[in-house]
Amino acid sequence: MNEKLAALNDRISLRTKLTVMSVGLIGLLLVVSSFGTISLLRTYLQQNTDSLLTSTAASLADEDPLLLEARLATRQVTIPRLPSDYYIAFLDSRGSLLIGLVSSANAKNAVPNLNAFTLEAVMATEGRPFDIDVSSKSGFRDLGNWRMVATPLTTVKGSLVIALPDMTNARLLAQYSAIGTGFGFFLLTLSGLAIWLTITSALRPLREVERTAAMVAAGDTSQRLVAADETTEIGRLNGSLNSMLDSIDSAMSSRNRALDQMKRFVADASHELRTPLVTLRGYAELYRIGALKKKSDIDEAMASIESESIRMSELVENLLALARMDETNPLAKESSNIAEIAELSIRDAGASGSKHKIVLVALDSKPLPVDFALNAEVDASGLRQVFTNLIVNATKFSNENDQIEIALGAKDGRAVIEVRDHGDGIPKALREKVFERFYRADNSRNRETGGSGLGLSIVKTIVTRHGGDIKALETPGGGATFKITLPLK
Repeated sequence: MNEKLAALNDRISLRTKLTVMSVGLIGLLLVVSSFGTISLLRTYLQQNTDSLLTSTAASLADEDPLLLEARLATRQVTIPRLPSDYYIAFLDSRGSLLIGLVSSANAKNAVPNLNAFTLEAVMATEGRPFDIDVSSKSGFRDLGNWRMVATPLTTVKGSLVIALPDMTNARLLAQYSAIGTGFGFFLLTLSGLAIWLTITSALRPLREVERTAAMVAAGDTSQRLVAADETTEIGRLNGSLNSMLDSIDSAMSSRNRALDQMKRFVADASHELRTPLVTLRGYAELYRIGALKKKSDIDEAMASIESESIRMSELVENLLALARMDETNPLAKESSNIAEIAELSIRDAGASGSKHKIVLVALDSKPLPVDFALNAEVDASGLRQVFTNLIVNATKFSNENDQIEIALGAKDGRAVIEVRDHGDGIPKALREKVFERFYRADNSRNRETGGSGLGLSIVKTIVTRHGGDIKALETPGGGATFKITLPLK
């Protein structure tokens, strides 16, 4: 049974639960309020009736019942204003009726039986109002309870009884109860509608949360909730959910980047390793079938195999370097002198057997001062690789007697680096493509130079991670210039 109730409760919407709970609470308050009001009204009406009874009894207690009719006829005495259906009785000491006065409205109706109202019984009431019950047996309407006061007469031996039926007060209370009940139902209906609309409006942001969650579940992690005042519950909820969605979006982006990197690495490696592997397999088959009989043929085949192996190793190393650069790990930046890094790269090029003359100059091609320094927050290792790759690129595509300049300077708050060669240059239409992975221009920029097509891509990745920019330009007089700008801080 409890499980069924719990299941039923789970199927009821939060809006319905809140509305029913609120209307039920208002209904309870209305019932309590109506009960208290009716109780106060009943008490007030009874006190008012008791006041009329005691004041009337006090004004008639001095009258002689034998003379009362004559005094009433001559208007020597008047009956105080009483509600309709009143009954005034003068009794002797034994409780026998001496004279009874009734209102015109009660002339044909039942009156209280006062036979037991002896003088001793009346004196026992001490003049306090009390209730008796009378039921009509003569076909007249039932008057129900009577409220009365009994007091001894002062002029003769007897007593006076003033009685008023409770029917008037009962009717008033019944009318009030009927009006209160109808008005209460109207208030409940109106409040129920108002509460339903208010709760519907208050829960509207939750429907937005539901809609956003559904779209996120469908794969659209870019959805966000509308920002609201952080001092409200909805504002704090939206802020927390947006933070959670930011984390989910970041995690999904990182995952997608990792998958893209892996796919790119596999595609690039398979594409570039295909040719050297075919070469290696070809020479291996020639050797297996005995086609290489001369020592010179074998030496030539071994040299080609070694060359292709070296190129494959360089290719794999470059691919791994690019894969590592694609990661989101921050660079190890520190304040470094770019001129010193360039000097080290020039020395490395000389140590590797390059016969080109490589010089450091200012941006205006004038020699740099001996104490020149261009300090910036950079990853020294990464920037050194940038210089090395650009120098290697320049030596490959220029003559040995051509000079290569590395120009350094600062402009508009940024460090400027230019690596200039005087070779064939790069056609304007291809100056953006040379930074793509595995791209090689026609003519001299092809595989015969020994390049893998990754050097400039590595350079661009390192520069971009530094927050810089690189462009391929034309060197005045012919050749290619790679211009790099980096933030100084």
